[in-house]
Amino acid sequence: MASKIHLFKKSAIEAGTPEKYYLNPSENLMKIAASAWRVVEHEDFLTLTIDSDGFGGFVTVSFEGKFINIEVDHKDGKKKFSIEMNPKLLNSTVEIDPAALKPSEGTSRLIISKLKK
Repeated sequence: MASKIHLFKKSAIEAGTPEKYYLNPSENLMKIAASAWRVVEHEDFLTLTIDSDGFGGFVTVSFEGKFINIEVDHKDGKKKFSIEMNPKLLNSTVEIDPAALKPSEGTSRLIISKLKK
């Protein structure tokens, strides 16, 4: 029986299967409230929703190889966060969901495709 693929690397490590994860958020991102960012798993993809109000400032998202970089213009200065995607399980091409892009509300959603098995 195949073992479960965990959403985050930390839970995969705790389960004794450190290679069976989709995303590895930076420690500082894991400390941010769940209202600022969330990940939902679907059959063929993951969605990452980012709410700039939850981060307390304007959010810029960029992509660099297997990394999703999140930069926040905060009143206390720039804050940087990142999420490493597992290239063994995820496609490194990330799409912005135009239906969920609401800059006036400070919300954006990214679609991360799973690799076909």
